[in-house]
Amino acid sequence: MEKSRLKTIGFLIWLLSFGVFQQLSAQENPPIPIQVEVRTSKNLNFGSFVAGIAGGNVTVSYDDQRTIDGDIFELNFGQPVSAALFDVYANPGTIIQIQDSSSYILVNQSSGAEILLFINSFSTGQRTFVTQAPNAETPNEVFVGGTLQIPADNSGSLPGTYNGTFTLNFIHQ
Repeated sequence: MEKSRLKTIGFLIWLLSFGVFQQLSAQENPPIPIQVEVRTSKNLNFGSFVAGIAGGNVTVSYDDQRTIDGDIFELNFGQPVSAALFDVYANPGTIIQIQDSSSYILVNQSSGAEILLFINSFSTGQRTFVTQAPNAETPNEVFVGGTLQIPADNSGSLPGTYNGTFTLNFIHQ
C-alpha cells in the first residue's frame, strides 16, 4: 500500500512539473516595437489660376482633382495639379491618426500677400486609419488634398507664386 501511495505522489509531482513546463513554453512573445516613419513623396500643388475681385476657393482633392468656386478662373498651363503624397512606413495593423492645425498661411515672396490653406482631404477617408501594407518596408501611401481660400477685394495684390508649409503629425497607437 505504501508503494502505491508513493507512485501516486510521484505521478502527481510529475504532472505538476509538466504543467509548469507547459505554461513557460506557451508564454506569448513580447509585443513588436511600433516604429512609424513618414516621408514626403510629392508636394501639394494647386496649379495656375487667376483670382477676380470677389475671391473664392481652389480645392485639390486627394485624387488630384481641382475644383474652383467664386470669382476664380483656372489656367491649364504651368505647374501640374497634385495632391501631397506621404509614404508611411509602419508594421501592418498599426493604427495611425493624422493631426494638423486648422489653417496655414501661404505668402507671396514678392508682394507679401497672404492666402489661407486648409488641409481637408485624405485618401484614407478619414484622419484615423490602419496600415494595410504587408510589412514595415512597404509604404502605406497617404494622399492629402486641401483648399486655398482666396480673399475678396484683393485689388490685384495676389498675382505671383505662393510658398508655405503645413505640418501633419502621424500619431501611432
